[in-house]
Amino acid sequence: MNNAARGEQRGSAGAVLTVGIALATAGVFVVAMVLIHWFAISRQAEQAAELAALAAVGAASMGEEPCQAASEAASRNEVSVADCIVRGEGRHVVVEVSVHADLTPTLPGVPGSLTRRATAATF
Repeated sequence: MNNAARGEQRGSAGAVLTVGIALATAGVFVVAMVLIHWFAISRQAEQAAELAALAAVGAASMGEEPCQAASEAASRNEVSVADCIVRGEGRHVVVEVSVHADLTPTLPGVPGSLTRRATAATF
């Protein structure tokens, strides 16, 4: 083998290594972005559950249907009510609301949704 052929072979190993490092970095970046997005969805669902529970308690204290108010508040926050439990009546009421949010993008082997719960009360 002459020196020119050996020089080309050494350069190709460096190019393959560079491409491998770039692909690994891009993969880590994509996974981090998905996890950050899922965390944001989780936090939004927590806040929506709290708002839905507060709306339900407010409606119950005014003599209106609490679970309907929770459902409307949840839909305005892009989640759906999974469960609504009302304890008490009138001005003394406790409402527990569970909301359901979809995780996007979906990945195989990972749950596609999450549920968050909040409780609000008047005394």
